[in-house]
Order: sequence, then C-alpha cells, then structure tokens
Amino acid sequence: MRAHPSPAMPRARTRGLVIERLADETLVYDRQRHRAHCLNPAAALVWACCDGRTTVAATAARLARELAVTPHETVVWTALGQLGRARLLAEQPAAAAIPSRRELIRMLGLGAATAVLLPVVESIVSPTAAQAASCFTAAQCGSLAPGQCTGQPICGSTTDCCVQRGQRCSAKKC
Repeated sequence: MRAHPSPAMPRARTRGLVIERLADETLVYDRQRHRAHCLNPAAALVWACCDGRTTVAATAARLARELAVTPHETVVWTALGQLGRARLLAEQPAAAAIPSRRELIRMLGLGAATAVLLPVVESIVSPTAAQAASCFTAAQCGSLAPGQCTGQPICGSTTDCCVQRGQRCSAKKC
C-alpha cells in the first residue's frame, strides 16, 4: 500500500501587498484591507514556499534544514492556517483541520525555548487618516485652557469634538 503524496502548498497572494524583509521578520502591508502583518522567520519561509507547486513535506524539510524547526508537516499546516486567516494566500489551505499553535506545541511536546521557532503571523489594523489624526480624550478636553481646544475629535468618538464653550473646553457634537 502506497502512502499518499504530500499536497502542494497554496499560492501566496502578491497583489495589493507591500513586502519588507528585515533581518528577523517579514512585514507585509495589505493595501486592500489596511492591515499590517509581521511574519516571524518560520512563517515567512512557509509563505515563501507558497507557490502552488512546492509540497507540504518539502516545506517541512526546508524548515528543519534552515531554521532547525521540528520537521513535521503539522508545523507547515499551522503556518498555512495563520497565513490564510491573515488573507495572505490566494486560496485557502486544503487541510480539513489545521491545529492552533497551542495544539501544535502540545502535540509535538515542545518546551517554551523551542516553541518560539514555530510560525507566527501577528496582524494589526492600520488606522485610516481620520483615525490617525491627533485627538483628545474627554478628560483631556475638559482640562484644557480656553483657546487650546481647536475642534479636535474626541478619541474613540465619531461624533464628538473638543470645543471652547465660554471659558471652558468641553466635548460637543461635531
């Protein structure tokens, strides 16, 4: 009885991304979704192998060779799951059940020292220009001297601004 061949990796998304490779991580900014992703070396290597031809087994072997990561296909599937959730793949991974990083650590019996070598994709939402504009908290607005409140938005509010009312600054609908 023959073992089933290892499936091919999905293709990585390339359109609408700004990619910056640094010494210990790869930063990916998704222009369409306004999200920034930080890939550790293991996740970046798996993403680099996402060409639609390289197999999961070959990627696991490359991880073991280049990063001294446990040569287990489950490590690759975990990375693919994270890359898929970050929408950095052109198509979703074919695996039915992709383990979480915590499940993977438990399955492989890894300690904290070796668990840091496993793939990690960290994502943050990038603020829009309006959100990135300086703003005051409601408490800061109330403590400003007259003339210091300039109609700046109240942080976290889409309707309130810090404005001068007589001799005080206070929040008011914009």
